[in-house]
Amino acid sequence: MWPQNVNDVRDKLEHGNAPLSIDIVVITSVFIAASTVFIQWRGQPVAMESFRRFLHSWISGPLSLLCIPPGAPVKETHSYYTSSQRTTIPASIFRQEDKLKSKVEFIRRVGSQYGYATSKKGFIDDWRHSEFPTLIAPLKLTRDGDLSVQNQSPAILREDDTELEVYLDYAGSALPTKSQLSRIYGCNSFQILANPHSLGGGVASDRSWKLMQVARTAVMKHFGIYDDTSTSPTFAPVEVSSSGVEATMPNEIFCSSYRLVFTSGATDSLRLVAERFPWSNLKFSSSCDSYLSLMTKQGDHILSKVEADEFRFQSLLVYPQNVHTSVIGMRNVAMARGARFQCISPSELLKATPEWFRMMNDGATKSDGKIISRVDKSKLNPQKHLTKKIWLHHLLVLPLECNFGGDRFNWNDTIAAARSSSSTCMYTINIQNASQSEQNVTVQIVHKWNILFDLAKAAATSPVHLPTIAPGGGPDYAVLSFYKLFGLPTGLGCLFIKTQPQQQREKQQKPTCFENMEMDSYEPMTKILVGEGLIIEMNNRSKNYFGGGSVDLVLPRRDFTIHRNAKRVTTRGMHTKVHDLLEGNRDNVELGTLSHGTEHFRGIADLAVGFQEISDLGGMQAISSHSTCLAAELVRRFRSLVHDNNSPVVQIYGQWSSFQFGSEGSDGRSPGPTVAFNVADRDGSIIGYDEVSRLATLNRPPIQLRTGCFCNPGACQDTLSLGDDDIIEQYALGHVCGDRRGIVNGKPTGAIRASFGKDSLWEDVDALASFIEKVFVSRKLSLPTQELNCNTNQSDNEPLCVAGLFVFPIKSCAAMRVRRWPVNRCTGKLAFDREFALIDSSGAAMRLHSYPKMSQIESTIDLERSIMTVTAPGHVNLVLSLDKSADSALGVSATPRDVEVCGALCTGKVWGGPKASSWFSSVLGIRCWLARHCERVDQTVIGHNGKDSYSNEAALLVVSQRSISLLNSVIVSQGWGQQVDSRHFRPNIVISTLSSDENNDNQNESVENNDDPGRIHPEDSWTKILISCEGTELELSAIGKCARCQMVDIDPTSGMKGNTLRALAQYRRERGKIHFGTFFSGIGDESIDKGDVWLAEGCTVNPILGIKN
Repeated sequence: MWPQNVNDVRDKLEHGNAPLSIDIVVITSVFIAASTVFIQWRGQPVAMESFRRFLHSWISGPLSLLCIPPGAPVKETHSYYTSSQRTTIPASIFRQEDKLKSKVEFIRRVGSQYGYATSKKGFIDDWRHSEFPTLIAPLKLTRDGDLSVQNQSPAILREDDTELEVYLDYAGSALPTKSQLSRIYGCNSFQILANPHSLGGGVASDRSWKLMQVARTAVMKHFGIYDDTSTSPTFAPVEVSSSGVEATMPNEIFCSSYRLVFTSGATDSLRLVAERFPWSNLKFSSSCDSYLSLMTKQGDHILSKVEADEFRFQSLLVYPQNVHTSVIGMRNVAMARGARFQCISPSELLKATPEWFRMMNDGATKSDGKIISRVDKSKLNPQKHLTKKIWLHHLLVLPLECNFGGDRFNWNDTIAAARSSSSTCMYTINIQNASQSEQNVTVQIVHKWNILFDLAKAAATSPVHLPTIAPGGGPDYAVLSFYKLFGLPTGLGCLFIKTQPQQQREKQQKPTCFENMEMDSYEPMTKILVGEGLIIEMNNRSKNYFGGGSVDLVLPRRDFTIHRNAKRVTTRGMHTKVHDLLEGNRDNVELGTLSHGTEHFRGIADLAVGFQEISDLGGMQAISSHSTCLAAELVRRFRSLVHDNNSPVVQIYGQWSSFQFGSEGSDGRSPGPTVAFNVADRDGSIIGYDEVSRLATLNRPPIQLRTGCFCNPGACQDTLSLGDDDIIEQYALGHVCGDRRGIVNGKPTGAIRASFGKDSLWEDVDALASFIEKVFVSRKLSLPTQELNCNTNQSDNEPLCVAGLFVFPIKSCAAMRVRRWPVNRCTGKLAFDREFALIDSSGAAMRLHSYPKMSQIESTIDLERSIMTVTAPGHVNLVLSLDKSADSALGVSATPRDVEVCGALCTGKVWGGPKASSWFSSVLGIRCWLARHCERVDQTVIGHNGKDSYSNEAALLVVSQRSISLLNSVIVSQGWGQQVDSRHFRPNIVISTLSSDENNDNQNESVENNDDPGRIHPEDSWTKILISCEGTELELSAIGKCARCQMVDIDPTSGMKGNTLRALAQYRRERGKIHFGTFFSGIGDESIDKGDVWLAEGCTVNPILGIKN
């Protein structure tokens, strides 16, 4: 707000932390005082305006600094609109800019955390719009003091009328900047880059290899990995010019403490670890005439003694419940290779001690007394025996940041406990044989815990120094995807593999998993006889896939393969002993054995440009501060939202729900810039995420969110307090991962996620918080009657009639308007209505909002001839018989097929054969086939809708012309394009007054300004309707209101999209749904009321009033 007097200026100086000098205060005070005298003397508006301009020319510049954060550079700003579009707001209007005031307060509150004011790239308000022209632009002040309204509330349209957007899914993917894209495609697209496997074959392949080394250096530098021969890290400059990356070799090679393998992403890296990790499954069993007793000893003290026929020791895969689905998928590979898995709650894992892990190490289990497999001692080589040690590797996978709600955990104590429990356990196996004396065999099993960090979420917005991020020199493995950091390239990630420093490698020889054992067989289990009665079986390392570039030698005719640079011992049978990189001695194997085929060398070359973008912003710490303060601001705004009964509007999940502002968490960490939440009604019930996201897309500006469980089923299940039985029940009711069913059986199936990144704005926070407040905070709804173009008097007792009668033979295709048509008295279904549907290759019914061309497909049914003629522009008419008795002659499939219609399972037969399929495929440009509804024999199938057509909820949809008139008034008042008619809503019956022009479907009935919602949308309050026609009466019962989707935006004549749903959202929102029209069904007993009755336009309608929700 502009200062109005001396006290106002002094208040801003003392309490607002404004960077004003005393000279500015004095000048301001003098001119404000003079203005009072001047205006009182002249007393004319012209004098007021003249003095305002004079005053503005002197002090507008300094005063504009009131809205610039301390430390932010003062630069000349440039409007992204033409001079005619730019708006200059004087002081009287500036007071009304509450959003700008809120932004200024936020910046003062967070200080230098927001905006990168001191970075090379500069304050975010100065470059955000130029880097992302399709996203909303920031509110900001120009240096001359005028408010540059680049986005009014914020800006909705670009100059080309494209709607600007709000992007809040940085946890899903970061966005590449315009500068980044220019650097990549402006120069590198013209560089000749050959396949790096052709190295030495020319300059193009050499150039590719050099660029890949530059990128490798940039990755290592970013994650703090240095050459272990150096006492202090020194970096080769990775120069990124405005034209691209210079292919200059680095001076330092970052290769010792960690090895780097490029993959297609974090998921591929996890798969690679799962497939190559040395999972073990050891079985100790006795010979036919002996049994075993297992003694666990600590020194000379016997801790336990167990007798059994066999004992097993297995590798363990352990992960917390809040891991990504891709981590959980590792267990299938682990179990297939004999390992076990344990899913532990994060709270329990945080409290884990060395003793807890030692209990996990104790994998010995007593069997049921049966020896699973026996061997003939005469066929065993008694010279083969196990000496000293067996290595048993375990894997602990931890997310550095939870991708569900941004929770961050300090895993240091957990990792320290796991690694300290990695010790040698002594087991004495006593063999009792009837013909021999007792014999003891001592076995040393070395339990080793390996640590894997999932960095995919954390590395996107926070600094990660890999060697120091965990006790003991960092994790053993780490995975990430690069598009999470800077948007490009997609399909590229990496796997870090920890190795011993060079000094340690020179001093000690690392043990292999099994010593003095020749594994020259690839049988699933290797069996060894120790002594006279002990049989040890262990799973052998199974063969892994290999591809081009990952082998040193391969013979196509023989099972003979030498992996890339693998250390090998050749035996008499020419078999090769290959020490896997992830097993035993992994320092003598090149990484080529893990890279199959040609790497994404162009994407790898582009990485240096992305890391330069991060550097220009001040590094990951600046990005972390910027994005996290925005998440905290969203949480603060959410907490302030309450319904009229003071119940909270937003339920926040995870660590943000209890976060105390102004302090970090108890473990010294604050949550990440990701907020998971759900929206609640005033009674506390959760509104489905599908409804929230649908309305968010209709918001101005539209908002991109993530909904569901975000590929983190464990965190989702724990957050929503859903048991395993609840999840299975939801699946049985038709819910699957990735669908849009936010509520099943009264319980939420997922949540909503808003995530911030390096390029997020305060305006993004404001857009989401304002949207939630506007749409979901419970207040008494008031219709925009002051803007309605309706002012005639209509009597409540004026008779009603059927003004329009429509049949939709093919679901989502054009309507067939009929003057007279048969209807089933019991079900209310019009003959042939929605009896057909077009089915895509996945078995789902195609819908108009996804395929707008369906609006051009018209069907006409001839009841007498029992045929349906289908037409489309530019195509020969398709004529199909409706006679079910001649199925075989019509190319109709005799076997019913499952058809999914809006999530419900239906049944249909292929109708019209290949001819119809080809015709519809040609019209729509997508492969599809025509299905005709048929009854399912087994009605107990889960998800079966049990209806006799492909209708959604009921047989008949009824709308009134009065409701359409009100909607058109809203569209006109808001300037949202052309008015709509009844066909936008695909009703079967349109009801109007007898005085309306029944031949004009666009006729707008008049509506009084003081009408209540029940009167304005009369069908909302009808519980029944009685339709009298041709001497018969049809009684229909209301089923419920029709919830609308984007289909109503499709113009039924042109197929173009409009703003119908957005207009409805202004006054027809109920608990997150947008209703328009009412479903009705017939009333009657099929055993008594057989046959059809006829409806016709002009039939009288008598509604029975009531409240039907």
